[in-house]
Amino acid sequence: MLRRHAKSVCVAGLALALAGILALPAQGAMRSELIKPGLCKTTGGGKFVDIPGFPGERIDRRLLTDIRWMRRNFKIFITDGYSTSGVHAPNGEHPIGLALDIIPHPSGGRWKLIGDLAHRFEPKQNRVRPPMRWVGWNGDAGHGRGDHLHLSYMHSDTPPKQPARVVYTRKCPKQAEKPSGSGGGGGGGSGGLAPRKAGAGLTPLEMAQLAPVVVESG
Repeated sequence: MLRRHAKSVCVAGLALALAGILALPAQGAMRSELIKPGLCKTTGGGKFVDIPGFPGERIDRRLLTDIRWMRRNFKIFITDGYSTSGVHAPNGEHPIGLALDIIPHPSGGRWKLIGDLAHRFEPKQNRVRPPMRWVGWNGDAGHGRGDHLHLSYMHSDTPPKQPARVVYTRKCPKQAEKPSGSGGGGGGGSGGLAPRKAGAGLTPLEMAQLAPVVVESG
């Protein structure tokens, strides 16, 4: 009986230790690499955080710099970011905090500005420009003027509810980023900014490591 109890304690202790290991940051420090103007690769540092100015909405913190740029230039209002709701594709970007649903801001926003933002990343139907993976706008069911704009970011493959190890954004995350709130996934510092040769794009290996495109229906 004593031996059985000791074995149970040992197993319980091992389980707790394993849980502690799994809870530790798995991605390491955040490291950004400017591939070319308008395209940045960031490895590590993923974390779901509150989006300042949009109560109740969350996102992978590595998108916050892009969001500020959109607010400033296109007067956006975010209606959904990180979400595991059934209205979104379960293998899409909402469940990993790398998608934005956008409408005009009630204060000064216009659908024309939202259209300008959509066309910046998708100048022609299904001709999407990096760092976007998929753009939902006019011509896509459940999206477009009068409904909403959907933006999905390029990233490495990852399961739902887990931040991707690699994310591509328009702007590199600010090194001094200190978002409010906390969430799942690896933490780590903001790391350094590594340059890449001028004019270079994604390498064949980087292209092969991108998660496949998923079309959103909502």
